[in-house]
Formats: sequence, C-alpha cells, structure tokens
Amino acid sequence: MPLSEVPARSTVDHRIAAADGGHCVLVEVAPRRRPTAEVVMIPGMFTARGFWLSRKGIGLAAHLADAGMRCWILERRGMGAAAGRTEARLGLNEAERHDLPAAWTHVRQRSDAPAFIVGHSFGGVLAARALAGSLPPRECAGLVLFAAQCEVAKAPLHPPGAWLTGAIVTLLGRLPARIAGLGPEDEPAAAVRDAIEWTTSARRGGEWLAGLAGLPTPQLAMAGAGDRVDPPSGCERFARRLAGTDARFELLGRAGGWGEDYDHAGMVVSTAARAEVWPFVGHWLARQAARRPTPPTS
Repeated sequence: MPLSEVPARSTVDHRIAAADGGHCVLVEVAPRRRPTAEVVMIPGMFTARGFWLSRKGIGLAAHLADAGMRCWILERRGMGAAAGRTEARLGLNEAERHDLPAAWTHVRQRSDAPAFIVGHSFGGVLAARALAGSLPPRECAGLVLFAAQCEVAKAPLHPPGAWLTGAIVTLLGRLPARIAGLGPEDEPAAAVRDAIEWTTSARRGGEWLAGLAGLPTPQLAMAGAGDRVDPPSGCERFARRLAGTDARFELLGRAGGWGEDYDHAGMVVSTAARAEVWPFVGHWLARQAARRPTPPTS
C-alpha cells in the first residue's frame, strides 16, 4: 500500500503512576479485533513512540496491530508524553524498578492474552534487566531484542568519553540529542548517568550481567550487520548471557540471506525492514503466542 493510502492509526495514551510517585505513559495501539497477544514496546534512548509508530501511522506497532496484537509503547518518565514535571528521579533505574513493573501490571490487568516485551538498544537492555529482577520472567511469553547490548563500542558512555558526557548533562540538565544528531528526544541527565553506570559496569564484568544468565523467557535477539552503534559482536555476547532453552540469535545481513546489512535504526524503521524484518518478528511472536494461549500465574 502506498504511504499516501495508509489509513490513520488511532492511539490512546495511558498515564501510569509508579510506586515511587513518578509517571510514565503507555501508548495503546489496538487491533480491530480481540487481541491475540499483548506487546509492550520499549524504544531506546533519544526516542519515544515515533520509533515504533510514526505520525503517519506506520511502524512495527501498526504492523503487529494489523496482525491482531495489541501494542503498548512505553514512554519513560521524562520522555515523549511523559516529559512533564515530576518530583521523581528521571533515570533508567527508575524505569527498570518502577515504570516497567507498573506498565506491565496495567497491561496484564486488561487481558489474559500472552504478553511479550520488545526492546531496541538500551530499551532491550532495560527489558532484560527488569525480567531478571522487577518483572516475573515466566509470566512473559517472549522477549524480542533489537541491537541490545552495552559491552562493545559506546565510547561516550564509558571513560574517558563518559567524563565529557557527564559534564555536558551536569551543565545542561539533559543531553541535547537533537543538537548532537542522536535522535529526536533529549534525555534527562539522570537517565544518561544511569546509562554510563550500566555500560561502565558491564565492561568491567559487573554483577548485574551475571544475574541475566539463563532467563526462562523465550528470546529472539537480532543484530544489524551494518550497525556501528551496537555492533553484532556485542549483541551476540549479550544474547548469549540471557539465553535459556528457547533462544535465537539472528544477524540481519546479506550473508544470512537478508536484503541488506541493517544499521542501528534501519533494522526497525526502514522500508526494507518493513518488507522483511517486521513479518519475521510478527511470525515469531505469533508462534510463541500459539504455544502459550494463557499466561501462568506468578
């Protein structure tokens, strides 16, 4: 269908209160029939709902909704529609410990369909950390990771680059992503400091990495062969740390039969991804949902 003929996509924003007094937003993208699955989608840093669903109604969220799945795009506190003033700290740690559990509860209270989590870049790292701690991993029907890792590259997030990054966010109170060409959303200083902490700790073999081992959640991890932000070597290493008995790693590149060597964002938001990556992910989710028609109680 030509882009000019894509129908408008209606969404509903749900403002979610977390236990520590902060708020995040869940953007509901509903199918036109009873949902066969619930999919919580977490964008990476420097972006919000637009990564999964454009203003024109195009994106992986729309594709999955058309396939009968209800998508819930998480906008962390301080990001997107959740960027209003709050007394709570606007960090990734708060998103892991408070926002994502509150969002998960909101979703589970509205449906008994199998529920999944999909994350890109640091959104995937956030999802994995939460499933290893603040979320019930056996209640999650599947985890999909795009370009998720924090051990390779990322020079601005570990010393000495982290010293300059830290100075910038201390001075400005945020990381000006739009000015730096990093993405459409500026990040709160607390989130950047947490990203530095996670990355620095991971590169030093931090204990939290060991806590990810053997997650009992079915997993699909993908890396882009042309990704220079989160290189395939780091993504594969991270995926192996998580891998339980049902885990798959897919390198999105020509050598593996894909149409192109996908880069960091292009593995989700490009025309090529729309043609081959979105259906691939949709089929994986549908297969997992068929294997697990009702979630277990935790």
